[in-house]
Amino acid sequence: MDMLSYFDEQIEALDFAGDLNVNWDQDIRSFELEILMTGQTNQLEIEDQEGALKDDEVQYDDAILIYDETKVDGREYADNYLTTIAFNGRQGLSRAIAQGLFAYLKDLLDDGMSDFLDFLDPEMSVATFQLDWDQTAFTQHVQQAEEQGITDFLSYPKY
Repeated sequence: MDMLSYFDEQIEALDFAGDLNVNWDQDIRSFELEILMTGQTNQLEIEDQEGALKDDEVQYDDAILIYDETKVDGREYADNYLTTIAFNGRQGLSRAIAQGLFAYLKDLLDDGMSDFLDFLDPEMSVATFQLDWDQTAFTQHVQQAEEQGITDFLSYPKY
């Protein structure tokens, strides 16, 4: 199975109230897993990520960059993403990393949506919202996959 097919399959399987999309940039061999949460402001004036005031509906978006380390230095983009994950050229991405990513992503998105709705609730006193990547939790999910004997790779798509 290739990376793109795996990502599509896993996104479809996630039970997430927001939107999760994969964007593939063939030129630099990278994928963005884009996360979008939308909610009602409940008559609150909320400043969005660009600094504009919203008083009806607000969206939060973030993304994970999965990049070919032979083409791109992902550290250059780290500030623009929730996290960055490297893979090695045409060999692709370790299935253990991919499985760990989506196992952790399920927890992150469930907790994140709950926190987002708390942020939008006028009865809660949550001043800001953003998703926070927990590298330790992600690493634990990857280790669990490795302990299950998952050692193969998801190939880079050949389109």
